[in-house]
Amino acid sequence: MLENLKPDEAKRIADLAKVVRRARDKSLSSFSERELGEPEAARGEHNPAGAIGLEPVPPNHPARVALQRAIASLCPEARWELQALVWVGRGEYAAKDWSEAVTIASTSADATVEALIDHPDLHDFVMKGLYEVAHV
Repeated sequence: MLENLKPDEAKRIADLAKVVRRARDKSLSSFSERELGEPEAARGEHNPAGAIGLEPVPPNHPARVALQRAIASLCPEARWELQALVWVGRGEYAAKDWSEAVTIASTSADATVEALIDHPDLHDFVMKGLYEVAHV
């Protein structure tokens, strides 16, 4: 299914996204729920900053720069496939609808370098998408 994006490239980008997510979570872990205006969780662990994007990671943070370079180095068709992996991993498309997802990604603002970098769950969705398309 992947024609322009190699699975190893997708995994590398997912790994870089995971490092950025950890840096983001670390920078936000000092906030309390009261500071963010969130009610206390009824039960279980609750990260009130979980819905915030990657903005707390400065643009010049080494992990973010590495992720940006890795995504920017992809040809447009490979970025479309990366976005399609995100959609499959998120459940918006089934793996059997891969061609349609790639076609839609080719015209989507979601497939830009900036949009992909700012996706807080990029690692999880790319890895799940890779799994789904490999098992069609």
